[in-house]
Amino acid sequence: MYKTKRKKFIVRFIIHVLFVLGLLLFFRYNSVLRPAAMSAPNKEFVAALILLLMLYTNYLLIIPRFFFKRKFVIFLVLSLTSVFLATFFEMFLVLPHIKYCYSNTNGLTINSLIILHSFLVGGRNMAFLLFFFVLRIFENEKHTLEKERIALAKNKGFICVPNGKYNMKTISISDISHILHEKNYTYIHTIDGSRYCKYCSLSNIAELLPENLFFRINRNAIIPLNRITGYSQNSVTMLYGNPAQEMTFPLSENYVPNIKEILATFGGLNRSGDGLNNLSDGLNNRVDMNNLEEFLTKIENNEELLTLCRIIAKEPSVTMKNLSDQLQVSPKTVERRLKILKDKGILKHCGAKKNGAYVFTPSIPDSVINWLTTDLPAYSVVCEENDSAAT
Repeated sequence: MYKTKRKKFIVRFIIHVLFVLGLLLFFRYNSVLRPAAMSAPNKEFVAALILLLMLYTNYLLIIPRFFFKRKFVIFLVLSLTSVFLATFFEMFLVLPHIKYCYSNTNGLTINSLIILHSFLVGGRNMAFLLFFFVLRIFENEKHTLEKERIALAKNKGFICVPNGKYNMKTISISDISHILHEKNYTYIHTIDGSRYCKYCSLSNIAELLPENLFFRINRNAIIPLNRITGYSQNSVTMLYGNPAQEMTFPLSENYVPNIKEILATFGGLNRSGDGLNNLSDGLNNRVDMNNLEEFLTKIENNEELLTLCRIIAKEPSVTMKNLSDQLQVSPKTVERRLKILKDKGILKHCGAKKNGAYVFTPSIPDSVINWLTTDLPAYSVVCEENDSAAT
């Protein structure tokens, strides 16, 4: 997951560096974008720097802080002001050279040339700003959808896979026996022997899986921890299929530096009664009583906060209006309860305000989230059932 993020960041950084260098070179050796600086090539370089400063100020600061937070008036004022200032400074640079800009002025005065060229430069700046604006919006939407998709997959316990040419099918995470990657395709194998093919990288699939239940053993394979039956320094053996049979995978130290510690943390080999059981929610329904008690203590056994957590666990992308309707309280009350959960480190909001999603923080274990999504009995009832079973 972290390698994928780092790789995406490096790719984006290289693209932006190439754009900056390309624009600087174009401005330095051409007069198409700024004909007024034809006789002052060094000023083209300064003009390019001014333009880049305006573009990246909007890209990194103004658009995220004002447009994404729905402060449209402030965003519009600041964007137009930045375009005006960039145009003014560029015109100031080349003002002495404007009379050499056009070979035939057709009787135009110097003031008319200045006004004409101001419109040309301003229009060019607006076109560049519009391009960066669309690029930023596209990146933000993609990032928001990716976060929402990951949050939904981790909280709900399923993955969508292609089923035929145009259809999609939802499979439970608990049904996955192992995942293999070949060339550009990822093959998801299930316990019943089915195989589903997705055109994506193995890293993208890994982001959808709970990190405490699956791990990547080499460049081309991901397996569930609770199906491991044995391991050596260079290989891992797991149960596969129904009836179960053993399968061996090569183990890479680049992905798994110390498998013994991982398995010790998980609780041993082929642990029964835990991990990925075949349940309706696709994840473990065994509630760790210590984790559950700690969670309920955090929310002070407040039934209102607990109901809010249940709704969000089932639908992370729920809107404020839907929360208000389901809880039958005002939006202000919902905001106050959400703030309590955020202050206690239980929830956080990812993505834009309108299209984002609520995600439980890593301090809330998956077993508690599963307990919230499956409408299991109250904590006291679960304790009584566990005590009676132990007796």
